[in-house]
Amino acid sequence: MLSMYFDWHIWLGTGAGLLMLALIVPYIRSITRSTTRPSAVSWFGWAALFAIATIAQASKGIDWSLSVPLISTISTTIIAFTALFMGRAVWTRADGICIVLGALAVILWVITKEPLTAIVLSMIADFFVTVPTIVKTYQDPTSEPSTLWVLYVVCVTLELIATQQYTIYNLLFPVYTVIGSAIIMALALRGQGGHKSGI
Repeated sequence: MLSMYFDWHIWLGTGAGLLMLALIVPYIRSITRSTTRPSAVSWFGWAALFAIATIAQASKGIDWSLSVPLISTISTTIIAFTALFMGRAVWTRADGICIVLGALAVILWVITKEPLTAIVLSMIADFFVTVPTIVKTYQDPTSEPSTLWVLYVVCVTLELIATQQYTIYNLLFPVYTVIGSAIIMALALRGQGGHKSGI
């Protein structure tokens, strides 16, 4: 019992999870200041996908890596509705295509009975809803807060390090999340000199 209090996996995972949740506040603040213009498709899509990913991953065991999709579900939902209610969300014609492709992947994901297949399909669906943010940030790097994306990538990486069960079920989606977030981070960093980085 005592060893639990000195387990570095627990402390690292808890710290990274709390920091990830804390990032919601400055991101929402950047939305209210109009320095961040989030993609409606991406944030609502991420909220739905992270929720299903949490369920799929939990079915194969609960570990610190589960905090990545769980906390992401909470944060993306809050951010999506904040952007919507404040009229800050970005919408383009190309987003419609991404919605259709993402929806098809989600349908296949929900009906599958095999957890690994569900996780892979969730990654495919996530890719389609992430495309609008990648394109938007490529065209306008200042539309996303670079510093917050850097911190988010750090948090997810720390959660991966903190995991105690190195299985494909526990690592696949978090690793994919690090890669996808790092791409957005790199694009946002291109415009770092154009505005305050969201904090």
